[in-house]
Amino acid sequence: MNFKTNFRVIGLLSFMVVFFLAGCTDKPADPVQAGALDQKFYEMIKAKDFEQASMLFSKDEDPVQWESYLKEQHALLGDLISYEIKDTVVNTILTGNVYISRYKTKYTNGDANEVLTVREDVNFDGIKVVMYKVNPRKKNLPTLPSQAPAQ
Repeated sequence: MNFKTNFRVIGLLSFMVVFFLAGCTDKPADPVQAGALDQKFYEMIKAKDFEQASMLFSKDEDPVQWESYLKEQHALLGDLISYEIKDTVVNTILTGNVYISRYKTKYTNGDANEVLTVREDVNFDGIKVVMYKVNPRKKNLPTLPSQAPAQ
């Protein structure tokens, strides 16, 4: 190898090291804080306070749409009786940490498996919900008006 090739390889490796180090955050993952947000979210669902629960979502999310989704899930599944965490996966990303938690939930009209994803962003002090997905386990639940076929 000649000097020019060595210089390019060293330059490329240096760039890669700097780029990957930029993805590291000084703030370690805090699953306790994420768990506290999860608990607050589910307690609001249990209390049927869908408006306040929708305010826990990231500012990038539309709280009105999430409030509507939460109300639809309540109409379908009924009142939340209990929730139990199955597991949590923590991913460190360029801008912070993402906590993906799976829950087993019981409602008056059936059970569900749920995924609640929260993000802790290094650019602000706080942690917010970024995604919530409900998968009912009972197949004979009533159809929501928004899911009814057009006639």
